[in-house]
Amino acid sequence: MIWGRLLMSLTAVFFLTACGGGTNLEEPPEIRYGEDICQQCGMIINEARYAASYVTTNGVVRLFDDVGGMLIHDVKNQEDVHIYWAHDFSTEEWIRADEAAYVLNDDLATPMGWGLAAFANSADAEQFMAENGGALTTWDDLHEGIAAGNLKPGDLSAHIHQSR
Repeated sequence: MIWGRLLMSLTAVFFLTACGGGTNLEEPPEIRYGEDICQQCGMIINEARYAASYVTTNGVVRLFDDVGGMLIHDVKNQEDVHIYWAHDFSTEEWIRADEAAYVLNDDLATPMGWGLAAFANSADAEQFMAENGGALTTWDDLHEGIAAGNLKPGDLSAHIHQSR
């Protein structure tokens, strides 16, 4: 009887762990910089200011070295995403990626060449642009442009300038 209960308990723990049952869907993930691998490109994630992530509704965590890579992976795989995360370029704190303000700057050397910097608010994004140049854009514009096949690394700023 005790062995049966123990076996059932261990099976339940294994099942919950395997299915992501231990993931808090509202918390940003932990990234082990210099160790964790980008889900999209397979490169090691090294820089917090560019790293991004999303969590699916069933608790699967995807890690990325670049917001652009996250968007491509999302469009390709069409997973049921619960929450998107990015890092604020200035503070390197996690922020909601779908609520962030983005600056596109071709001179910004991001891991996969997207030239994207996320900011917690538009005032910080505008200050960055005043000092460094670039174009302001939104999550929706980026997501739609990538889904339509119109946006690729290295040509984002030109596309945004033409479309406004």
